[in-house]
Amino acid sequence: MPFLILGFAVLIVLVLAARAFSRMNTAEAARWSRILLGLAAAIVGGLLTLRGLAMIGAPIATFGVGLMAIGAGFRPKPRRGSQNAETPARQMSRAEALDLLGLTGNPDAAEINTAYRALMKKVHPDSGGTGGLSRRLTEARDVLLKN
Repeated sequence: MPFLILGFAVLIVLVLAARAFSRMNTAEAARWSRILLGLAAAIVGGLLTLRGLAMIGAPIATFGVGLMAIGAGFRPKPRRGSQNAETPARQMSRAEALDLLGLTGNPDAAEINTAYRALMKKVHPDSGGTGGLSRRLTEARDVLLKN
């Protein structure tokens, strides 16, 4: 008899939780899903570790803890020296843009675009170049075309 009462209590709690979950907005539902799935993974990983299967249980438990942390809103701090929203990037000067594109004086739009295309063919990531340099070239072109 006590197991029957416990079973009904669990069923009622699950129905109420499902009802509350269905009324949440998408972002809140995703947040709670991460937290609950992370909790389940942490419990399963912990039990596997206690049973002597630490090679399987420890990574599962670690994944669960990380999933709970993401669901709770914890985000890793940005690395030192990296740019984030709080430190805006410095605007490139006209002289830097001219130097980067290999131009002098007061070039017109056609000269700017010709130099940009020639350099971009060499440094584009699809041609074996780097994304950082191609972004700088694009920024230089934009600075010169605005002036």
